[in-house]
Amino acid sequence: MSRPGSGVVMGRRRFLSLGALGAGALGLGAMGTIAGCSSTAASPTPTTDLDYILPADPEVAAAESARAWNGTTAAFALAAGFSTVDLGGRLVDTWTYGGAAVAPELRLKSGDRVNVSVQNGLDAETTLHWHGIRIRNDMDGAAPTTQAPIGAGSSFEYNFIAPDPGTYWYHSHSGLQADRGLFGAMIVEDPNDTTGADVDAVLVLDDWLDGLGTNPDSVLMALNPAISGGHGGHGGGATTPAKHSEADMSVAQQLVSGGHGSSEPLGGMTQHIAYPLHLINGRPPDDPAVVTAAPGSTLRLRIINAAAETPYRFAVAGHEMTIVATDGYDVEPTPADTIIVGMAQRYDVLVTVKSGTWPVVAKVEGRDGYASTVLRSTDALALANPDVGGNLSELAGRLVTESELRPTESARLETKTPDRDYHIELIQAGDRYVWGMAGADAGKLVMKQGERVRITMKNTSTMWHPMHTHGHTFAVPDYGGLRRDTVNVLPGTELAIEFDADNPGEWMFHCHNAYHFEAGMTANLRYVR
Repeated sequence: MSRPGSGVVMGRRRFLSLGALGAGALGLGAMGTIAGCSSTAASPTPTTDLDYILPADPEVAAAESARAWNGTTAAFALAAGFSTVDLGGRLVDTWTYGGAAVAPELRLKSGDRVNVSVQNGLDAETTLHWHGIRIRNDMDGAAPTTQAPIGAGSSFEYNFIAPDPGTYWYHSHSGLQADRGLFGAMIVEDPNDTTGADVDAVLVLDDWLDGLGTNPDSVLMALNPAISGGHGGHGGGATTPAKHSEADMSVAQQLVSGGHGSSEPLGGMTQHIAYPLHLINGRPPDDPAVVTAAPGSTLRLRIINAAAETPYRFAVAGHEMTIVATDGYDVEPTPADTIIVGMAQRYDVLVTVKSGTWPVVAKVEGRDGYASTVLRSTDALALANPDVGGNLSELAGRLVTESELRPTESARLETKTPDRDYHIELIQAGDRYVWGMAGADAGKLVMKQGERVRITMKNTSTMWHPMHTHGHTFAVPDYGGLRRDTVNVLPGTELAIEFDADNPGEWMFHCHNAYHFEAGMTANLRYVR
């Protein structure tokens, strides 16, 4: 890892990414610095010595000690390993935490100390990232930035306080491992919850291709051979040994050549990969995990999009939803028939349960495909589960976009003049599958503790990008200060985020389309003394 005064250092991943841009790409639109992540991090200001706060430095420990611990420890154990999972009668070999297509739900209370022992039974390095948690820097699980990767056959213990209630999730942050089964829900309950919910259910949405004739690494190679090959990803280690059989590559080529879909709310093309299967809580539409609740009760659905590349349009048949939270922070209650959930985003919605059996559908936005489950009232007969094929009238009903939501007063970030005002571009290199952050500010996103930071993202590419900050939740000024940790930036638009620098260390800032991330759309946020 580079340190102050070391200049720009490129790892092999970053070198290949820049090489794939082509000889003239660095002159595109006065591009300036291209920020990328590799097995060797690049210094953000090559000509200036800065005193960075690193993950093991005392400022990180001091920030953690300032978080209020309620005296309770929530202890969990996770084992990453090889498994055969049943996806509605389809037996597939994949990688999991605990043997299922979605990992165990971890539930705790705000202020708990979280202790998670992770045993790596894979033949590759791995890490575990706690998405959305305002976590101590050395527990963020993003190798090599915040920790050394967990080696094959070894273990690591994560220990941190979870200060904020809400709907979060955890996933591998090594290469494309999270596009297998290495992810799960993490629910931090609020002892002072005021939603009035009687029942609480988690719905984890996911796109699936691993073991269905191909694997994520072969798909990345089909998208761009120059940045694939299993030699190592942003997580600091290889996702898997480089095995790309002719059969794997044939299926992968079919998945990336099946059309890209289009969505007006997302500004155009939605994705590159035609996933063969979509799941809710690790189950396909023909084998749903039924949600049950008493008629007349208020059901809180915590919707998590854990997909690698797929946005979903979500609705519950016969029911109006009331949106009450995004990414763990409360919003003014807003009625909706349907919502679009980008990758890594979370929505909490309330529904008043009606008597009967009702399809719950997450339709792929802009193209064919859907995931579904069933909501059944406790007074309804357990008859055959309805499968409407992704066709619900509610999906064409009142769509509420994230730009229409507003934070509650308690979730609002105090209005301040930014101390740092950065501008970056989200780019694609021509028509090649190479993505990045560009502009003079892209490689020097630094801050001091206590500052207000503003980052304006200009999306010059033809695709939308769900942009995620580690370690911080931001406000979106154009959306009335809506709080998120992952926001969708549409093509041809500019969108600013603001946050307080209150969590020292080094943090990733990247697109949460897993394949865009692997292909270069990432930078680092660094604290300096």
